[in-house]
Amino acid sequence: MVKILIVDDEAAAGNILKILIEKHIATATEIKYCAAAKDALELLQTFNPTLVMLDIEMPALNGFDFLNMATENNFDVIFTTAYDQYAIKAIRFSALDYLLKPIDILELHNAVNRHIIKQQNQNQKLLVSNLLNNLQQKDPKDFKLALSTMEGVSFFEPAEIMYCEAENNYTRFVFTKQKPMLVSKTLGEYEELLAEHGFIRIHKSYLANAKYVSKVDREGILLMSDGKQLPVSKRKKEMVMHTLKQH
Repeated sequence: MVKILIVDDEAAAGNILKILIEKHIATATEIKYCAAAKDALELLQTFNPTLVMLDIEMPALNGFDFLNMATENNFDVIFTTAYDQYAIKAIRFSALDYLLKPIDILELHNAVNRHIIKQQNQNQKLLVSNLLNNLQQKDPKDFKLALSTMEGVSFFEPAEIMYCEAENNYTRFVFTKQKPMLVSKTLGEYEELLAEHGFIRIHKSYLANAKYVSKVDREGILLMSDGKQLPVSKRKKEMVMHTLKQH
């Protein structure tokens, strides 16, 4: 069952989204719309949504204010927003979803399907709490990364990650102080997310944290501080060497 609450101060945008969901999302069993975060908070007392589709920029109370005040509720969140790089990075670091306006129907389908999967194995309160903590940081480099598996969700500072390895459509994270973790997202998604944190795509299958690189030999093998040897692709070798010198 997917019960959806739409919160958007722009009535046209909110109503269009409601119509799109009613027309194209067969799994949505009940949909309600509020034009103000304050009204949405009151509605939560009687309507228990599994999913809130939340605009960020709103007067009086914005989307993040709404989440701060709705801590007793355990719902998933999909943000609907115009482009805001800082907010979107915080959202992605927290393993939460967003849709850029105007809403694309295929992206809407995919986001709701991801919500249905997440309903089965995650505590959304933890993800929202991590987002709110990330937003309090002055520098995105201090964000904590949410990694979700079938066992639950864990949070890590990028500095705790030594390297990442692609396994088909999954990514294996290797840490400095704990056992590896397999996450159901591609390496490409994390390449973009971790680029500002000293991670280098050295090979189609590897993303390495420059902080833990000991050396690169003449054969193009990168030696990590734990003794692991990672291959560097020929076409990336010059870039990798240049980037490592900067670190």
